[in-house]
Amino acid sequence: MASTLRSPSPLLVRVSESSPRTRLKLGIYFQSQNSGGGECTVQPLDPRDQVTFQVTFMEREAKERVLKKEKHQIMVDNKLVTVFLEPTENPTDKNARPRTSSLAQSQDASGERHPNKEHIPNAVDSCVQKEKHPNPGKAYSGIQRTAYLPNNEEGIEVLRLLCRAFNQKLIFTVGESRVLGISDVITWNDIHHKTSRSGGPQKFGYPDPGYLKRVKQELKDKGIE
Repeated sequence: MASTLRSPSPLLVRVSESSPRTRLKLGIYFQSQNSGGGECTVQPLDPRDQVTFQVTFMEREAKERVLKKEKHQIMVDNKLVTVFLEPTENPTDKNARPRTSSLAQSQDASGERHPNKEHIPNAVDSCVQKEKHPNPGKAYSGIQRTAYLPNNEEGIEVLRLLCRAFNQKLIFTVGESRVLGISDVITWNDIHHKTSRSGGPQKFGYPDPGYLKRVKQELKDKGIE
């Protein structure tokens, strides 16, 4: 048990807003009592991506303490930045296809800021359906999707819930696309996302005042709350 707790344990984290000082601040935070963590190193997954980092704890126990704390925030350049956690180990399906996601921000014409979610850089790779899929052994192609949430307290809460659902592989499934009229493709798994910043519900966009309430219920129906 002692050797397991002392083995390096990685953790993917994303921040709601990037800055040249983010890496330094993350290192200070995850080694402090405020996070519950311990000795660790922080590296960006991609030098061009300053919102997604891998924090490698020297002890697994430190990572477990961090995961037990639901909300993480740091101060960067006098701004409060939310930190989202995504364990790099997924005990629910270790044979599943590797996937990554990123968290960025954009701004629409009205000035409202939105965090973007569900970027999947390796989605262009083809995969083979497993036993739990409709046609085991048959290939299917990947996709890339971007979803938008308002950058406010409720939007950040929903983003945290969506990250948990994504980690548990509840966001996507393999099946038939009603829009494209074809089978054996990746589709949404009954958790609706806003893939446009405008156009209203008809275009899967905003404004849609009831969206956050509805998506929280959809997540709750799948055990995420």
